[in-house]
Amino acid sequence: MVLGFTAWFVATHAHVESELSRLLPEGATPTERLLLTELRTGAGGRLILLALEGEDADLLAGASTQLATWMRNSGSFRYVGNGEQPLTQEEQERLFQNRYMLSPSLQPSPFSQDHLHDSLELRLKDLTSPLSPMIKGMIPADPSGEFMKILQAWMTSTAPARHQGVWFSSDLRRALLVAETHTAGFDMESQEQLQKQIREAFGPIAGTPTGAAPIQLVMTGPSVIAVEMRQAIQDDVWRLSLFATLLVTTFLFVSYGSVSVLVLTLLPLASAILAGIVAVSFMFGFIHGMTLAFGITLLGVVDDYPIHLFSHLTRESRAPTVMKEIWPTMRLGVVATALGFSALLLSGFPGLSQLGLFAMVGLFTAACVTRWVLPHIVPIGFHTRREGLRVARWVDALTRARLVVPLAVALAIGSFIWSDTPLWEQDIANLSPISPEQKERDQVFRNELGVPDVRDLIVVEGSSEEESLQRSEALALALDSLVRNGELAGYDLAVRYLPSRKTQQARQAALPDHETLERNLTAAMKGLPFKPNLFQPFLDAVGKAKTQEPVDLQTFRGTALGLKLDSLLVMHENRWVAVVPLRGVTDRQKFRDFLTPWGEQQTTYLDLKEESNRMVSLYRNETLRLLGWGVLAIGLVLLAGLRVPATVLRVMLPIGSAIVVVAASLHALGERFSLFHIASFLLVIGLGLDYALFFNRRDGTQAERGRTVYGLVVCSTTTILVFGVLALSQIPVLRAIGLTTTLGSLTCLIFAALLAESPKKPPLLAKTSPD
Repeated sequence: MVLGFTAWFVATHAHVESELSRLLPEGATPTERLLLTELRTGAGGRLILLALEGEDADLLAGASTQLATWMRNSGSFRYVGNGEQPLTQEEQERLFQNRYMLSPSLQPSPFSQDHLHDSLELRLKDLTSPLSPMIKGMIPADPSGEFMKILQAWMTSTAPARHQGVWFSSDLRRALLVAETHTAGFDMESQEQLQKQIREAFGPIAGTPTGAAPIQLVMTGPSVIAVEMRQAIQDDVWRLSLFATLLVTTFLFVSYGSVSVLVLTLLPLASAILAGIVAVSFMFGFIHGMTLAFGITLLGVVDDYPIHLFSHLTRESRAPTVMKEIWPTMRLGVVATALGFSALLLSGFPGLSQLGLFAMVGLFTAACVTRWVLPHIVPIGFHTRREGLRVARWVDALTRARLVVPLAVALAIGSFIWSDTPLWEQDIANLSPISPEQKERDQVFRNELGVPDVRDLIVVEGSSEEESLQRSEALALALDSLVRNGELAGYDLAVRYLPSRKTQQARQAALPDHETLERNLTAAMKGLPFKPNLFQPFLDAVGKAKTQEPVDLQTFRGTALGLKLDSLLVMHENRWVAVVPLRGVTDRQKFRDFLTPWGEQQTTYLDLKEESNRMVSLYRNETLRLLGWGVLAIGLVLLAGLRVPATVLRVMLPIGSAIVVVAASLHALGERFSLFHIASFLLVIGLGLDYALFFNRRDGTQAERGRTVYGLVVCSTTTILVFGVLALSQIPVLRAIGLTTTLGSLTCLIFAALLAESPKKPPLLAKTSPD
């Protein structure tokens, strides 16, 4: 009943979070906190790049228009671009009203006679061009074409090719779109649902005339790749888990010959998982999916608890009595392992704190279920048919070869010393299951669309919006020189769309007075077929612009341009920050050196990949530090429980030796260690404690000794089967966990047997009071 109620509570109240940034700390410095903000909500992570591929460019153009229209009307996107005019009528009117404040083409002496004459001649040519219907109505109020110049300035220099007004690849076989979602890129559930809706909406659009080649929808971008990665991991885990479950189920059935006992084996683990979820949800308000995955991995040791009970049952014994006999040894292992994991609670990283709480609560819950529930529901009369005497004799014989352990450790240390392979994986990209095809596709789409890379950006800070914008304008001049030299492909920044008040006021001051402008315009119109009073709206607009208030963020609030500005100019910790995404940085170190003098103006270059790697390294180092404290806690608990330092050494030495040997073996296989290896070693420590304590447990008879050894072999074999299958995965993370745990379990079992006290000598681990 309790288990059922807990399962209901978890199903209805527990919130499993999928946003990866929720695992990270808030950051120790403003730059780190800003980086985390960009990772969580930055525009780069929300971009989806789309391509419609086919043979008929006209059909692709029509499909692009239909899909873009649906996406804009869906309300799920901040921005959707496919080359068509994305501005609404309201937005066009606002830009047109403020064109003299925003136009970058106004010279120090705008609207001179020659300048106006050249502009009027260009308008005459425009009237004979395909753009005539759109431009004709604007000429009386904007003869210099400032409105169109603004739109052209906002287009990147590497804008895609066009066909029928929409973006295309250069070979016209791919119509291109780019969209920015409202949903954060790390919100996997929402992103997956949105991408599904896009594909469903594209279904009817993809229909082509009979005989025409079908149109294919291809998507990429950070969120798309993340969803594909998660799906690939889930598929791999499902396939491998099914295979592992079949192997373990078959093995346990062969070992015990009882289906009911097989089911009861799962009870402590299920209880531990549910209790861990409830505890973490209560303490943090949510549990992260990664915490759940790693937590279940760490709880793999609790599968050993019921196996120990079942392996010690005989015809004559009853489960409650047997449980009392083995409980002191099991209890010591549980407490030591749990306290070892408790060090993670002290971490400043929410992910590690959640993991520590989940593991601790899960271990104690599984132990309690095994101790006080399982013995009373084991089928009456069940007993182990195999006494394990032969296995026990083999294991006891191993103690004569215990010198193998120090020899193996010495060889392992030697391999570390002489190896020139880096010990740690410094690039988290190498842990990603992203295929080369996905990476290439993403880069091709970015190059064709002129979209900034996710990796590189500059942040320009200021005490006010104005200060940040002025510094951005100075920076833009420097970046333009890099673009001209080919050291930078392009960039985007807020002042491209919203100049500083200083710049706007300078443009206002440069506008001529009404009499001068009228005189210049009259002279410029000579010889041209324009009516005398046609440009009165132009004269009025310039006069109004000289006295209007400068444009600010509020001017475009509630528009697509306003949303874009909100992503490029943000308030962060009571300071204004202009975010400048970069594209095509050829030499990052040179670029960093170039921007070093700008540090005095609070301008900082961020390589998000490098910063992410640095933060993951901090995460790893924090885990290692806490692991050290955890090992110390385990040693103290064992010393308090066993009371003899030599006994503590005999229990812990196999674990430490196994970790060194396994680490050396993995390193020799070309593995570079990551956080996933460390998490796996935590599980290995828990398994090793269980093995070493039971190997050194005092057994009353040789038969009881055989049942103990038999139970340990079953425990280790189940672990090896589960994680051995996981080691076959093509996903680097899963393979690291599987390979580390498999080798760790096997090595701990062997070393614990080799270093166990010889049964001929007085046993080291005596029975104590059962409760």
